[in-house]
Amino acid sequence: MAIASAANAAVLQQASYTYDFKTFYDTSTPYNPFDTKTLLDSVASLSIKDITGGVEIKLTENVTSFPQKTTAGTLVDSLWLNGNWGTVAGGGVTGGATFLSLPSIFKDGGYIYNGSINFAGTGVTEGSSATFTIKGTGVSAYNFAKSSNVPMIELSNVGGIYNTTQSVGKVSFVGTIAATIPEPGTYVLMGLGLAGVALVSRRARRAA
Repeated sequence: MAIASAANAAVLQQASYTYDFKTFYDTSTPYNPFDTKTLLDSVASLSIKDITGGVEIKLTENVTSFPQKTTAGTLVDSLWLNGNWGTVAGGGVTGGATFLSLPSIFKDGGYIYNGSINFAGTGVTEGSSATFTIKGTGVSAYNFAKSSNVPMIELSNVGGIYNTTQSVGKVSFVGTIAATIPEPGTYVLMGLGLAGVALVSRRARRAA
């Protein structure tokens, strides 16, 4: 549902996904709405996982060194998603699907969304999280994470060169699915496998 190129490659069907938000639309170049920059570390993470009857979504803003306008720090005040929407509940959030779930929310980079979430109060502040559910027919983690569905957040109270008259202290970040870090047991099995290959190779050389 995005006009711009999707940020994610082919997505395998899974019961849960985690996103990092590192790439943002550079408001210091307001005349180029497609100009992006990528940070070394993510300013936020998003997890979407299947639960009975729908999904549970958790958004966390990391403690970040991204320029801030005031000493209150940056905060995430909005999240945009594409998928099958149902009833949104919990976490003090508001929002949900657009009218008839039509993709009609136009955002930076040419992305279009069929639903959005607004966070309570000033938003999700650095080091804090908001967790909510979406339940309904056809609601699943995979449906929200399919290849063309790229989540976007709005980071507010942004300062430095990114606080312009056009941005009003707001910057949009797009999410990419985070690389899966293998469990410690996986590393052990890999090590044993490599050791076994080396042993077989050594015996083969001796027999030659």
